[in-house]
Amino acid sequence: MKKLRILCLHGYHGNANVLRNQMSTLARGMDQLAEFVCVDAPSLAQGDFGWWHAVRDENSPNAQDPGVGKAVARYQGWSRTRDWLITLFEKEGPFDGIFGFSQGASLAALLVGLRSPDGKPTERKPLVFNFVILVGGFLANDPALANLYDIKASYDLPSIHIIGQSDFIVPSDYSREVSRQFKDPLVLEHNGGHIVAGTPEIRKQVSAFLEQQALQPKTRVATGLQPVEIPLWPGRIHPSMRLVFPKTASAHPRPAMLIFRGGGYAYPSGSGDGSAEWAAEHGMVGIEVEYGTRSTQEYFPENYADAARSMRLVRGSALEWNIDPNRIGVMGYSAGGHLASLLSTHPNTWKAPEDNLADHISARPDVVVLAYPLISFVEGYSPGAFAGSVENFFGNKPANESRRREFSNELHVDDTHPPVFIWTTQDDGIVPYTHAQLFADACHRARIPVFFKLYPHGPHGMGLARNQKGNVSRWTDELLGWLSRRGFTTSK
Repeated sequence: MKKLRILCLHGYHGNANVLRNQMSTLARGMDQLAEFVCVDAPSLAQGDFGWWHAVRDENSPNAQDPGVGKAVARYQGWSRTRDWLITLFEKEGPFDGIFGFSQGASLAALLVGLRSPDGKPTERKPLVFNFVILVGGFLANDPALANLYDIKASYDLPSIHIIGQSDFIVPSDYSREVSRQFKDPLVLEHNGGHIVAGTPEIRKQVSAFLEQQALQPKTRVATGLQPVEIPLWPGRIHPSMRLVFPKTASAHPRPAMLIFRGGGYAYPSGSGDGSAEWAAEHGMVGIEVEYGTRSTQEYFPENYADAARSMRLVRGSALEWNIDPNRIGVMGYSAGGHLASLLSTHPNTWKAPEDNLADHISARPDVVVLAYPLISFVEGYSPGAFAGSVENFFGNKPANESRRREFSNELHVDDTHPPVFIWTTQDDGIVPYTHAQLFADACHRARIPVFFKLYPHGPHGMGLARNQKGNVSRWTDELLGWLSRRGFTTSK
């Protein structure tokens, strides 16, 4: 679980140190979950207060007024605060969320109106973050800022609103009014006044909220350049998938390639290491997927459900991650090739009850890349499947001939199957080349575009084969040309 970074904004008469003390009870025990980054308002360096002064007009002299109440006012200092925070996000970010107390909570609510919902900063929407926690906040009464609250898409994000029923500085009704700007606010009330409450119940709920946020896909991955790990299932850290982005940003959605590494269904981290980085080097978003195996005591249907979920999650999050939902491929090595071809031949064979995307997002890939794949489970097929892979796939469940045929993917290619690139070597001693040959022949019969390359020499498990002798070391060059012809851009 990745540690969250939360920008913390103090009140009118506060500063970073004051806020740290005010938050200390609430934040106790959350050090491993979140980093709370408290900052001083830019005005404090000049001996001033808070983030702005509420005045009747911009030419009025400064008054010690944070802006609480219903009287119309102009906020002297808003422009300076806004510009300073945008620069802070650029230089010190990214931030996963914002915490605000009092005037800082009012400011945080305004910053939501400057939030880019799709994770792509623009001049009008320069900020990217995923949640807010507001304590004792109020709506701005500056008419020039009222339009920020109208952008409902920006306010469609998780939020907590901590409200003191005895708060006489910022009346509780004001805080409830702020909460109504958000789509699904979590309102936590306490008997105290204008404080950052840290009661056991509030701490419990805030901690659970942050744990859930740590497990959610981050909107900021759309523009990030560092690999990002994202859990496949709500409430679970593993299995997960690791997204690797090209080093340069793109104004247009990119293709993506999901990677299923080998391992004989005994473990999910066999051959294929570095493939996600290779895909990113060539203009795709490379996504290495962890899936259930014997090592985690997860068999069919869990292994299949993990693969299907990964495809649906990427396709469903395509807008956030700047991915083209119609250009998502799978690349499978060895047993990972069986899982990849299982996804392409059986996209709806089983839907996990907890997969909330299963009914409206397709799990079928747009292209399939198979490297020395395990394909057939048919017992009578000679020389047959790699020893142990069938048992590892099904676990302790019996697999008769009918069951084996159901998951022998060469028997299930039809005219809806996506295009296929497949390669292996003639002297592979672990998974015979005839597995790949069977699948290529099935594609030909179904009139599916297929590129089949049988190299004469090379051991099983070569992965990208960068250091191999002979023509097999150039299989990725063949693949790049094939992907380009299929509409998968390879520009870096």
